[in-house]
Amino acid sequence: MAVSNTMGTQVVWDGEVPRTFTATAAEVISGGEYIVCSGATSSVGSSISTFADGDIVANLVTADAVGVEKINGIALNVAASGALVTVATRGAYLVQAGGSVLVGYAIEAMDEELIQSLTSGTVPTGLYTRVAGGKKIGRALTAGVSGTTDNYCLVYFNF
Repeated sequence: MAVSNTMGTQVVWDGEVPRTFTATAAEVISGGEYIVCSGATSSVGSSISTFADGDIVANLVTADAVGVEKINGIALNVAASGALVTVATRGAYLVQAGGSVLVGYAIEAMDEELIQSLTSGTVPTGLYTRVAGGKKIGRALTAGVSGTTDNYCLVYFNF
């Protein structure tokens, strides 16, 4: 499995207040991969004492789900299935371009690790074809091009 950044998650800045939460990994998750949350219905009550880290379950975003509002953050560490993973919801990170990334433009995820400038048409992603309406997950601070495996961009995420 490829990972968005072979060096793991590379935080450039986080706005001085980390915006993260802890979840239980439903599968093996690597730092830099995009996360979607799930969990049991009615797992928490009205008091903070009813909330525990295991109440939020983190899954990898799949290519067929990136066109809808299903991305909750980016993993900051490697976690085995059942282990705790820290998920960031805001901050500037170095991530790999899977398509063209234009400076200043909104960006979208292509799968659990690659990004491109937000598009208005259909986007082929492996075995899937995603329809228009991708989710804006951040804004590009540097440019990138598709077709190279080592082309990284600085993106400010705001999930």
